[in-house]
Amino acid sequence: MAKKQTFSVLYWIRRGRNTDNASPLFCRVTITGQRYEIPLNCKIRPQSWNAAAQRSIGKTAADREANRIIEDTAQNIEDTLERIRQKGYVLNVENFRLMYQAQENPYSTIKTLFEYHLILEKKNLSASTIRQYGITCNHLLTFVRLKYHVSDYDITAIDKAFVNQFFAYLQGYQREDKKKLCTNNGALKHIIRLNKLMNIALQNEWVNRNPAASFRIRFNRVEKEYLTEKELQAIQNANIKPHLAIVRDLFMFAVYTGTAYIDIYNLTPANITIGIDRSLWLHYNRQKTETRCAVPLLEPAETIYHHYETYHENQLTRHIFPVPPNQVVNRYLKQIAAAAGIDKEITFHCGRHSRSLF
Repeated sequence: MAKKQTFSVLYWIRRGRNTDNASPLFCRVTITGQRYEIPLNCKIRPQSWNAAAQRSIGKTAADREANRIIEDTAQNIEDTLERIRQKGYVLNVENFRLMYQAQENPYSTIKTLFEYHLILEKKNLSASTIRQYGITCNHLLTFVRLKYHVSDYDITAIDKAFVNQFFAYLQGYQREDKKKLCTNNGALKHIIRLNKLMNIALQNEWVNRNPAASFRIRFNRVEKEYLTEKELQAIQNANIKPHLAIVRDLFMFAVYTGTAYIDIYNLTPANITIGIDRSLWLHYNRQKTETRCAVPLLEPAETIYHHYETYHENQLTRHIFPVPPNQVVNRYLKQIAAAAGIDKEITFHCGRHSRSLF
């Protein structure tokens, strides 16, 4: 039998040793036995408090101010309940606290904190980095939905246990399907992003601690995959469909130049110059490190470049290659590897690690 839902509000003073003969006033919201206390940030004399009337019966300015704060708080509670009803959220302490505190700080939840970070850093972040922060936010929101049955979560309630359990969740702990969402290193990157967001909240004094700061970051050593000369030759000779041939050209260009996916995507004919040796050189700034790179175009890379001249027509503002999305490229590379008879987990990044063979 389902437990009957109850809701009550109580205003009370915390009596104790008060040198100024005044006691702090609090509001307690109780939802089905769970309490949420709201400090009202004012004090009144205990003899002025009428518990039955839930008001101060004194005549001083402090008493009048206390009653005004009680009325404002009551209205805020009603407004919070209305927002919960409008959004169709479950009425529980977590959702109530979340919606109530959002009135005081518009960035008091996980989702709004990530939105604030995007506003703050959007001009300084690449599209791929912004996408990764979005993935971290989605993982966090899914985690709190499954664990706490809420659509968002109050950042002041995040503690060390939350961070540890989130990391375990990413590793597949207590998931019904036992599916591992991330590798150890992938999960740690999500913790690093959470740590950065919580530092922003700490700097703005939205939280009084950053529980993610003490999480132990320990990456597993990963051996980077590469292809042998024989395997690269097999890829070159593989009989594949035209749409896969474009990805093969991009991959081999990365092999001969050591260029990352995003940098190949950004290349235009303006990046190709003639060096003092009268041969073609590739000049570009690496997006990841912002370092300047100058790479001679070996004959195979130059052949690939010229193969796409009808695409870019030597227009300095056009991309050199028709580059598909990174996920598509990696999916096609798996098909190319299968056609070449290569039993390795090949990604576009393997091209950079295979460069030393030439």
